[in-house]
Amino acid sequence: MPTLTIDGRLIEVPAGTNLIEAAKQVGVQIPHYCYHPRLSIVGQCRMCLVKIEGSPKLQAACSTEVHKDGMVVLVDDPEVHTAQEGVMEFLLVNHPLDCPICDQAGECGLQDYSFKHGQSFSRFAYEEKRTYPGRERIPLGPHVLLNMNRCIQCTRCIRFTEEITGTGELGFFQRGARTEIGVFPGKELDNDLSTCVVDICPVGALTSTQFRFAERVWYLEKIPSICTGCDVGCNITLEHRQGKIRRYKPRANPEVNDYWMCDYGRSTAQRYAVATRLTAPRRRADLAAGGSISWSQALGIVFQKMLDAGTSLALLGSSYLSTEEAFLVARAAELFGSPHRAVWTEEGPERAIPNPGGGISGREAAPNRRGAELAGLVPGPGGLTAEQVMTGDGARGCRCLFVADGDPGSAIHSTETVERLRAADTLIVMGWAETPLTAVADVALPCATHAEKQGTFVNARGRLQRFERAFPPPGEARPGVDILADLLRRFDPRWETLDTAQVFKRLATLMGMPSAELDRLPAHGFELPILTEDPSE
Repeated sequence: MPTLTIDGRLIEVPAGTNLIEAAKQVGVQIPHYCYHPRLSIVGQCRMCLVKIEGSPKLQAACSTEVHKDGMVVLVDDPEVHTAQEGVMEFLLVNHPLDCPICDQAGECGLQDYSFKHGQSFSRFAYEEKRTYPGRERIPLGPHVLLNMNRCIQCTRCIRFTEEITGTGELGFFQRGARTEIGVFPGKELDNDLSTCVVDICPVGALTSTQFRFAERVWYLEKIPSICTGCDVGCNITLEHRQGKIRRYKPRANPEVNDYWMCDYGRSTAQRYAVATRLTAPRRRADLAAGGSISWSQALGIVFQKMLDAGTSLALLGSSYLSTEEAFLVARAAELFGSPHRAVWTEEGPERAIPNPGGGISGREAAPNRRGAELAGLVPGPGGLTAEQVMTGDGARGCRCLFVADGDPGSAIHSTETVERLRAADTLIVMGWAETPLTAVADVALPCATHAEKQGTFVNARGRLQRFERAFPPPGEARPGVDILADLLRRFDPRWETLDTAQVFKRLATLMGMPSAELDRLPAHGFELPILTEDPSE
């Protein structure tokens, strides 16, 4: 591999690496607008100009590749700084000074670079700027609005629709100083990944209809998480303010979703905003008196009901459970001596996400069916399947039915499904929201959502990935691992001390993990060697 020097730092990179990527590896940030790692090189913003020894003029770092030893690159150089100031001056000549009301403020590339690489004054002596009358708040599609006055014509959005989605809705129109972005006649920006153009827009020209003016970004706390919309397992940044989820944004993982995520996945955050939360354990028999009971009372009742049921106990999990929660549900089935343990999964529309490996698609409407099954949520000999319980009369023969997720999918909002589950002598539901099922449960146990707990999911390709807790659950709700460990301690007090990391240790050997430490799980996840299922089936 060729070696080069960047601002005095020697580095070895693969042949063909461009200077922006090479500089990143030694901690040097070369400013840029039009460049994106997954889009073609156009070299038109000229913000990434650098000095190369032996070259008569500055070169664009995005389009300059390393192919031989000895290249010497200067980024921190007076000539480079002057060029950067000139580019920023040209970009700001016609840009509106509306940062206080711009939805991109706080995460705007133009705003950031004006402080880092611009100058504190303007030589533009005229009051009138070039504007695009009537080209503000223009809907390009159902999820994206355009404000052309803020556009710096980097063409990232155009190249995204041409090269990533292949749909080609966007293009340049007019010429010269009047050039503008728009959709072609008869089209709208409505592909499955359309909101990604908002993520890659370096300024406030493109904004999301879902998030527009919902929150100032500097108030948001950002936590790494996993999208729960399907079994692709897109890596996301969960952004919230004081426990209210404001948006999901894609978090780069070239093994899964790369830099992208679908519009549907972004919208799944809304389910946590509109649902009424279950915040305290309750017993149906006490509803007239308020219904709420203590955790000790609730779990004492649940334990006794499950113990009395014996082999007539059934435990129904869902693909929304973390792998660690599913493991404890399966252990509970073993300890209570029940073969009836299964995980309910609903099929959904196929959702495809491009990545450098050819893309990944998911067909299930929840994130973790594979993880739940690997953790042990599969029927034992003679055990009931999830379909027999949810769509058949399997619950009718159960003295006790423990449903580990009160909202496992759309089926649970069907009156017929609820009646089938209610046919069990005793119905116990662990859920995060008030649903038709928790309303008829003999005992309802409030649990945390994925944003309120830590754990892992296994995606459609068998990749185990970690997500972190963003904020605590409301009221008396608890993470599922805590609830199930508290239940199992009635068999053995040592179960009570288990947390998610300790449960993961027990799972590590079962799943062929190289490390038993949850916090050492690679950032991009780990592809489980024991999962042999063909994801294309």
